Amino acid sequence: MNATKMTTAIAMAALLMAAGCGGREGSPSPTAPSVLSDSSQTASGGGGGGCGSAKETLTGAAINGVTPSGEAVADMSKFCSGGSTSLTVNVRNVNLADGVALQVTIDFKPIGTIALSGGSGRLVTSLGHFAVSFDQVRVKNGDATILAGGSFR
Repeated sequence: MNATKMTTAIAMAALLMAAGCGGREGSPSPTAPSVLSDSSQTASGGGGGGCGSAKETLTGAAINGVTPSGEAVADMSKFCSGGSTSLTVNVRNVNLADGVALQVTIDFKPIGTIALSGGSGRLVTSLGHFAVSFDQVRVKNGDATILAGGSFR
């Protein structure tokens, strides 16, 4: 492909990306919604016109003999119609004191905290106009990763 064709292709791709995002400045660049064929994803009949939800299992090493677990569920049912994606992160069996604040990240970007109570906790947050695809959720206590997912697919 010569330089002129390459420049034209890049310009067209940039225009299509801007149009797909509604030209909103400051909002994160969405990734393409995943094809819902994996058993960890379920279709949703919500207002998303075919967008659905994706589930990521969170696993981690034992803490004082107790193995923590969790899950992250991204509800993208409103994404295709221009709405926001909601992310719910649940953790359990985290063998740390009540009140400990765990940091939750998606692709290393902090998105909120979970306050532990009885070894469990939950975070529900909006990701804005963003569809998860190959994005990894991590739950951390300071610099230590307590739980991590395998990336939404």
